[in-house]
Amino acid sequence: MAATTILTAERGRRASSGTQSEQAYRQIRAMIVDLELPPASLVDEGALVEALGFGHTPVREALRRLAQDNLVVILPRRGTLVADINWSDLQKIFELRLDLETLACRLAAERASPRQIEAMQALFADNAAVIANGDNRELIVLDHQAHQQIAEAAHNEFLEETLDWLYSHVLRLWNVSLDKVTGLREALDEHRIIVEAIKRRDAEAAASVMRRHVIGFQEQFTAIR
Repeated sequence: MAATTILTAERGRRASSGTQSEQAYRQIRAMIVDLELPPASLVDEGALVEALGFGHTPVREALRRLAQDNLVVILPRRGTLVADINWSDLQKIFELRLDLETLACRLAAERASPRQIEAMQALFADNAAVIANGDNRELIVLDHQAHQQIAEAAHNEFLEETLDWLYSHVLRLWNVSLDKVTGLREALDEHRIIVEAIKRRDAEAAASVMRRHVIGFQEQFTAIR
């Protein structure tokens, strides 16, 4: 008898990540996050089919998933638009991240494997030159990777998936505000402190620094919007 739990279905979806629909979804989402498809712009489905090399069906399936992610808006008989950046929505996303990112830190402090902790530490050691250079775009990529590692180390697939969805919206805001954002190197220092707390299995310390980390960026975006 086939397993039918939600977790089994989620694992099955991840296992099928090589499908054209999944690949199209990830590539189009990256185009939206990186502003190659700007906020409020009309999505040219034919151009996507040509650019990505997939058929119309995988691209349409990808766009339907992106609509569920609130990254595009499908208007019947009018086409598909990239969702605009709405500050009220982002405030709500920050509220969710504040609790879920701190939860991920607590769980990672309890559940992270030695190999995962080593990978977290290596992220900063291997990218010392990038951090010293201080290029905002590269620093944002590192921040994203650090959050992904913590979410994975929490060993909760639902939490990891939710944080990935939330961060995709935050990344769009990052990219819109690149020339105004400051303190990214300091933010990565906070990540180092979080990793050390996770290594010590100090869940409360890791969560406390992450809370400060998320609040700091929320306050910064509030000031520059």
